[in-house]
Amino acid sequence: MAFATLGAVGAATLLTMAIAGMARSPTSAVAADAAQTGFGSAPAMHALVARLEGLEARLAALDAAVQNVGLRSTAAEAASGRIAAMAERVERLAAAQERPTERFMAAALLLQASITTPRPWLREYQAMVDLAPPGALSQPAAEVLLSHAARGVPSEAELRERFAVLMPQLIARAPRGETALGSTVAAVRGGLASVGLTAPPAPTDQEQAIAGVAQQLRRGNLAAAVSDAASLDAGMQPLLSGWLAQARARLAVEQAVQETLLRLLSPAARSS
Repeated sequence: MAFATLGAVGAATLLTMAIAGMARSPTSAVAADAAQTGFGSAPAMHALVARLEGLEARLAALDAAVQNVGLRSTAAEAASGRIAAMAERVERLAAAQERPTERFMAAALLLQASITTPRPWLREYQAMVDLAPPGALSQPAAEVLLSHAARGVPSEAELRERFAVLMPQLIARAPRGETALGSTVAAVRGGLASVGLTAPPAPTDQEQAIAGVAQQLRRGNLAAAVSDAASLDAGMQPLLSGWLAQARARLAVEQAVQETLLRLLSPAARSS
């Protein structure tokens, strides 16, 4: 009975020392401590040491698993953030697809800004056509825009400069309604006026009309300039034919874009 009690007490003492030694020493140190207590040769001690070694291995595996779970948690959070960002982008695209009129208006405004320059604007026109809802782009406007998209049209500044180059030729060809003697006298008076001996002759009606076209161009009123230029004398129209064609092309393009925007802003388009 005393030996059994001593064996139980010794086993409990060994187990307590082994558990306390796990935090400060490896399994070999626990075995050494056990040997010092006098139980190192007992079979129970060997079994206990084996169990302790297995416990250490399981603890190490558990620690590694905890670290792996932490890494997986970080990766999962990053993936969740990416998924949320993608979902938000998909929602925005879906919302944009549900508002085709707004996208078409944005494309039309981009085209309106592009035609103010003399460069071609075929890409902008094609983007507007691709985004056009049914009935948003009329056939006449589409034909006008397509006919000039690949080449572009001259800007208002270019048209103003080209007309300034034409003005001396137009003035020289302008009819004066004078006889041969009157023309000679006018030429003499012009020569004297050029050196400051006499006042310059009064401009004719056609010269004033030519100056009026230039004035309309400086004010940015291209439509009025084209109307006044077309009403000049028939003898000057061959000189003006090329300039008038370019100016009318610009007016047609501007009107087509403007009509497209107005059509889009109509109550019927807004309700759709």
